Amino acid sequence: MEEGYNDGNYGQSGQIKTKARGISDFVAIIRDRWLLSVALSLPIALGYVYVKYQDTEYFQSSSSFRLIPPPAVLNLQKVDRETHVRSLISKHMEGLNSQELRDRVNQKISDEPKFKAIKLAPFMREGTPVSVASTISYSIVSPPLTDVSRPRFTINSTSRSAEGAKIVADIVQSEYEKMHKSRKSLQVESVRNLLENLLSQSLEKESKIADEMSNYKKRYGLPFLEDAKKDSADRKSQYSSQVTSSKLQQIQIDSLLRQVLAIQARIGSRESSSRSKDIDDDISLIKDFFEIDAIENFGNIPNLRSTLYELERTRIRFTERPNAYLERHPKMLENARQVLDVKKSLISEVTKAIDDLKDKRMQYIAQEREFQVAMNKVQNESMALSEMEEWLMNKSRELAVVRKSTDQIQSRLNEVKIEQALPSEQEEPLRKESFAYMPGGPFTPDKAKIRSMGFAIFFISFFAIPICLEFIDNRVKSPFDIEVFIGKDLLGGIPKISDVDENQRPLIVGNDLDDGLTESFRSMYSKIQMNSLVDHPKCILITSAIPSEGKSLISANLAYCCANHGRKTVLVDFDLRRPGLHKICDLENNVGLVSLVNTASSDNKNLKQSVIETVVEIHPNLFILPSGGKTRAATEMLEQKGYDLVQNELRSEFDVVIIDSPPVGLFPDSLAIARKVDEVLFVTRFGKVSRKVAKSLVDDLEATGVNVLGVVLNDLPHKKTPGYYYSGYYGYGYFRYKYYNKYYGKEKFVDSIQENKNLTS
Repeated sequence: MEEGYNDGNYGQSGQIKTKARGISDFVAIIRDRWLLSVALSLPIALGYVYVKYQDTEYFQSSSSFRLIPPPAVLNLQKVDRETHVRSLISKHMEGLNSQELRDRVNQKISDEPKFKAIKLAPFMREGTPVSVASTISYSIVSPPLTDVSRPRFTINSTSRSAEGAKIVADIVQSEYEKMHKSRKSLQVESVRNLLENLLSQSLEKESKIADEMSNYKKRYGLPFLEDAKKDSADRKSQYSSQVTSSKLQQIQIDSLLRQVLAIQARIGSRESSSRSKDIDDDISLIKDFFEIDAIENFGNIPNLRSTLYELERTRIRFTERPNAYLERHPKMLENARQVLDVKKSLISEVTKAIDDLKDKRMQYIAQEREFQVAMNKVQNESMALSEMEEWLMNKSRELAVVRKSTDQIQSRLNEVKIEQALPSEQEEPLRKESFAYMPGGPFTPDKAKIRSMGFAIFFISFFAIPICLEFIDNRVKSPFDIEVFIGKDLLGGIPKISDVDENQRPLIVGNDLDDGLTESFRSMYSKIQMNSLVDHPKCILITSAIPSEGKSLISANLAYCCANHGRKTVLVDFDLRRPGLHKICDLENNVGLVSLVNTASSDNKNLKQSVIETVVEIHPNLFILPSGGKTRAATEMLEQKGYDLVQNELRSEFDVVIIDSPPVGLFPDSLAIARKVDEVLFVTRFGKVSRKVAKSLVDDLEATGVNVLGVVLNDLPHKKTPGYYYSGYYGYGYFRYKYYNKYYGKEKFVDSIQENKNLTS
């Protein structure tokens, strides 16, 4: 399809209207093509049924086992019993699907001539050589995992014959029962021996791991690993504390030494500024060191300072008494000597105090190193203990895993021993529940299912074919195509005309040749009036996409409708390449539009009189203006001033000017004249033109600036009932056309025609 279904169309207000197909539309599509749909759907469905009926017949038979769960004597919990039953189901499924069982079944049938003949008989009749193994086909249906009470195993066998299917199902059942019983005792004994060997190996491994752990502890002297770890941690903590204490002492001494250095720096600056270098000056310089407690209280410094103080006081008393001693007095000399000795001793003690601080700092550094070495040694011992502990823990975990495995093996061995000791009827009994039966008929081909599928294919094809054809067919055939794809209103639908002679069809409305058809044209006229945007007088152009679409028929009958409604109308034949309207009234085509244009171009003084003399009245209020000849230069004629004068004269004389033009899809005449008219009516024949072409031509007409009133769909096929193409869309006219005779009867219809003629006359 060229357009989407939501393209929409424009109404009078200019707003887009959207329209979609409804269920009734699809029903009408199917109704329109039901015969073709049946013709195609029936062979498809019958062909499917025929092909499926030719499939090879296969018969199916089945047999089954029922597994009885372990008895309560085992004293298993519910979960343990379910787990045990599921393991038995898995084991039996493996056995039933084993190649060993298939070989046993094949051998059984091959060794029995009767069975072999039955299995090969269908292939021998067809002359197809096969082996016995290729004819054996069976499958096992596993019980659901949720059913652990009495699980059932079903054996389904298929064969080309009913008896062959029964034989296979029966032999599979009996052979598996034999194989299971013969293997069970051997399996149980084998499992017991295997478990005993595993238990012995596990116990041996457990003992070996325990011995390794014991020897390891003895070799490294670790009877009590936790005590060794605690002792190591305590020593590490003590050494760490001592290292920290040494560092703190170093920090304190470093602080004192920095103070000493600062004081020495001040003393040096004062020495450089002082000129005297006697002992008194030295004493004054070292007084700053007494600000440091460690120096002030060092050794004999406090006593020396006290002695010096007393000597200085004594000297002051000697000099301040009434009979003061002179400097050379023996007591004064003795006092000076003692003061000098004390000062020297004091200077010596300060120097020793500073040296003592430096010595202590070196001691603390050495102490820190010793404790750090000891702490590193303890750290290495701790790491070694950690590695030993990790080794022992790994061995402990390994020992726990081995012991758990030993317990599991021991538990399973006990179960096997109990199972082996139980009576034979308690040994996971696998009982035959149903024996193989003789099938009554083939299961494939399923003829009932094939017939149902054939009916389904027929109905699906019956509905799908017409709908697909409708979507593939892109010709204009319905109101949906016009309103959605072309985007214009449907002005009317003109039925296929079969009862009226072809030459008389343009006079259907004028001569009341068919009342039903006349109503269709009247309905079209009413729709045109509703869609028209121009008051009278006005000029309407009627064109189509290609020839033979009925535009002249529509033009003539529309002109008669306008005249019958009291509008003075003139029908102009602008199809200058192949004129034909003059034939309606048996007129000559010597004078007409061409001659009027030529006359107006040369002398327009008597144009009005010329127009009146040239047009011919063919019906009350209806006149016709023939083409007046043929020409291929219609577009050139439109450019002449005379044409505009003629058209203006026609507008002044008539209420409606209807112009019949050539097909717009073939010649440019219609597009050229569209610029000079008020409105355009587009005519298309049912199933004649593609939607894309019609849409393009209508767009071209609109591009000229003219108002396209809508589309008339001509030559609609007759249908038995109104629906998809008809009454619901084409209105009262077409609906009346279909049911007029049915309602009034034939005689009433004839009377109605005569009545209309009398009214017209």
